[in-house]
Amino acid sequence: MLKTYPCGHDGEVLVDKLRDNLYVLRVNDKGIRFFEALWEIPEGITYNSYLVTGPEKTMLLDTVKAGFADCFLEALESITDIGSISDLVVHHSEPDHSGAIPRLLERNEKIAVHSHPVARNIIEKTYGVKLNNYRPLRNGLRLELGGDYVLEFIATPWLHWPDTYMSILEPLGVLFSGDVFGAYSVPSQLSDRGVDFEKYAWFMKKYFATVIGSYRDWVVKGTDKLEDYRNLFNTVAPLHGLVLEENVDRAIELYRFWGEKHTIATKATVVYVSMYGGVEKAARRAAELLASKGYRVSVYGFNDSERALVSDVLGDAIDSSLLVVGAPTYEASVVPLMKYIAELLCDKTGAGQRVVILTSYGWGGAAGKRLENILKSCGMSVRYIVEKHGSIDEDELVDAVEALTIE
Repeated sequence: MLKTYPCGHDGEVLVDKLRDNLYVLRVNDKGIRFFEALWEIPEGITYNSYLVTGPEKTMLLDTVKAGFADCFLEALESITDIGSISDLVVHHSEPDHSGAIPRLLERNEKIAVHSHPVARNIIEKTYGVKLNNYRPLRNGLRLELGGDYVLEFIATPWLHWPDTYMSILEPLGVLFSGDVFGAYSVPSQLSDRGVDFEKYAWFMKKYFATVIGSYRDWVVKGTDKLEDYRNLFNTVAPLHGLVLEENVDRAIELYRFWGEKHTIATKATVVYVSMYGGVEKAARRAAELLASKGYRVSVYGFNDSERALVSDVLGDAIDSSLLVVGAPTYEASVVPLMKYIAELLCDKTGAGQRVVILTSYGWGGAAGKRLENILKSCGMSVRYIVEKHGSIDEDELVDAVEALTIE
């Protein structure tokens, strides 16, 4: 019963039935370029909402970004009378999932809103609305929808906001996971059935690195908690990306791998900022030397004619065991763009990687030490610094790569 509702030039809402009495409403945001005004995502993103029509209650699980509110409500109306919706669950109050709440409450002010108290405060302050029919969530709370339908809540704070809850719909065995297990991209289908999941996992990893990477300790706690409920769900319904039906265990495995800060021994990421070509030449030569030793190398460059995507850098760096970071000295410091990237590498992807720093200068070197201090602050192991007045020669690159690849 897949239906599509156009929403402007770069958006649409898809509606389909996932199970008996369970529907997905997915906004395809093809026009977005910078998620959270930070992360470059030319692949776009989706915002997923779900509707459960129980025997006694009709419950909406999260909404969508404000710009899609009218289209979303039109699509919702195709499934049920909005006036008949008895409950709204806010698993996560970030505006890409709560933006349609004001318009929804205009249409049905009697809806009971269930959320973490922090989420209530965020929603009321952000949108200037009053949640008069508010019900606080707590870990283990069970909401009955009539018949055998029950929604049980699991508190999963800091994944990736403090107000995050997950829930399991019994007896359908669906875990509503909030932003966890979400992904960038606008897939052509609604679920992972038949997809090349390892290719799709890149968009999960990129999303994980940029959005959840700072909260990896909480990822481990959250996945540990899910183990107690694993026999209760066979499907994961996140707020972004595909509904997972065939690859639930694989998705959990990947989250544990990234959350526990594991890396792939044979993977390296090279990232550089080059003002006039010297650092670029050295960084690309280092990549060649690493490849000759059997490493799978990704190279990301920023120069005067082109720029890689910082979000892609983070997506690759998070599970790389080796990093090559190249940048010149700029005004007695490190060039600002690389300082920004290095700090993000630390905050979002730092996992004890071994690092080589390549830097050059004209009248005085400073970038090497500045980068070393940043990268060491998150536990990375800086194995070698090449800081040259002018060009970086081959012998030093060979020595640097040798030092990098010794475990």
